[in-house]
This record gives sequence, C-alpha cells and structure tokens, in this order.
Amino acid sequence: MPILIAVVGILAAIVFWILRAHRTVQHLNDVNHDTKGLQRRAKSVLEDVFVTFLERVRDVHLAAVILMIQLVRTGSPVTAGEKTRILEFMASPLGITTMSAMFERARRYTQAHQPFSQVADPLIPLLRGQLTVAERTELIDMLTKVAGAHSEPSALQREAIGRLKERLPTENPSGVVDRRRAFG
Repeated sequence: MPILIAVVGILAAIVFWILRAHRTVQHLNDVNHDTKGLQRRAKSVLEDVFVTFLERVRDVHLAAVILMIQLVRTGSPVTAGEKTRILEFMASPLGITTMSAMFERARRYTQAHQPFSQVADPLIPLLRGQLTVAERTELIDMLTKVAGAHSEPSALQREAIGRLKERLPTENPSGVVDRRRAFG
C-alpha cells in the first residue's frame, strides 16, 4: 500500500509540473506577441542604471557633448578628426573652457556600439526644456558635421540624427518666440 501511494504521488507531481510548464509556455507566447512588453522585459539591469545616470544630466552643454561622442561611437571608435571636430564645437559655439575634462566626463556617459537612441532619449526632455528652437537647429547641425568629420555620415548616423530631429522639433509650431540666452 505505501508503494502505491508513492507511485500515485509521483504521477500527480509529474502531471502538476507538465501543466505548469504548459501554462508557462502559453504565457511566454502571449508575451512574444506583445512586442512592447517584450522590449520592457528584455532590458537589463545595467541599461536601467545607465539610463538613470543619463537622466541625471542637467547641463545642456554636457548633453550636447555626450550626443556628439555617442553618435561617432555607434559604429566605431572616435577618430582623431571626429575628436578634433567635437573639441572645436566645445570651444565655439558651446563656449566650454575646460574642454578635456568635459570631454572625458561626457565620454564616461557613452558606450561603444550602443544605439544612439538609447543615449539620446533620456536627454530629450532636458534639451526640449532648455534649448530654444534656434539652439536645437544648431545642435542638429553640429551632430551632422561631427558625423561627417571622418567620412560621409553612415546610414545609421543619418537615421539617428533624423530620429533626434523628429523628437526634438527644430521648428516653432506655436509661433512663440523664445528669448532666452544664447546656446554658448
């Protein structure tokens, strides 16, 4: 009799685990159909920490340098020509006096081969809130020139700049003139 109870218990456990595995597979299939949900679940803890650091940036000059560096790090390491162009923009129009310190600080916020949008998206609210329409256009122009410093901008870089331009409007739809300070 005890052997019969043990066999029934083992069979019940096997049936329980089969049903549980089937329910898990169904749940995963449902998640697979919902791409937004899948994207949210696929984020790693490191990406969450990295985005948190980017959201803490409050200096538009630092944000501009971060974007310039990440744009050229998307596909390959920063070349001498690209670094020179970034340093030129840091001097004028950004007016940064401690260029090497700012460049290294901004470089710590970037990662090689990371998609540009993952760096740009957390900075967009800061840029929208602190830059005038003219400054936004100037930022887009700087990014385009940095992307073309070594060679013609790649399709990936053009797409990244285009997406940023869409998310960071460079036209004033309301017609209201913003008279804040100059970008530099």
